[in-house]
Amino acid sequence: MDQPELQKRVEAFLKDLGIPSFIVFGFQKSEKEFGFIWSHHQAPSNVVIKGLSWALHDFVQKKL
Repeated sequence: MDQPELQKRVEAFLKDLGIPSFIVFGFQKSEKEFGFIWSHHQAPSNVVIKGLSWALHDFVQKKL
C-alpha cells in the first residue's frame, strides 16, 4: 500500500469514529525507509498542537 492510500484510509478512519480526533502514523516503506502521515478530524488546532507536543516530550523522555 502506498502513502497516498494510507493517508486516505487514516482520514476515513478518523471520520468514521465520528468524534474530534487526530493521529500521527509512522510506517515502514522499505527496509531502510519510514514514512509518516498525520490527519485530524474536527480537532481544534490548539488541541492537536498540545497532543503532539505531549507525545513528542513523552517519547523523548522514555528514550533518553
